[in-house]
Amino acid sequence: MHAFSLVDLGGLIAVGWVIVRVLGPVATALARRIEGPDPATSDDGEVHQLRQELEMLHERVDFLERALTASPPRAELPPARTPV
Repeated sequence: MHAFSLVDLGGLIAVGWVIVRVLGPVATALARRIEGPDPATSDDGEVHQLRQELEMLHERVDFLERALTASPPRAELPPARTPV
C-alpha cells in the first residue's frame, strides 16, 4: 500500500482550494436564485405609484424652497403722522 506523503497532502490541498474557488461562487449564485428576487426592488404597481408621488413631493418642496428664499417686493410705508 502507498504511504501518505507531503506531496499527496499538497495535492489534496490544491484540489480542495480549486473546488472551493470554483464551486463557492456557483453555490452563492444558486442560493440567490433559489431565494428569488428581493421584494424591495420588485416593480409592482404600488411601488411605481409611490415613486411618482415621491417625485411630485420633491417638486413641491423645491418650489416652496424657492418661494421662501425669494425676497418679497418691498412695500412702501405710509407717510409718518405726528400725533395730534
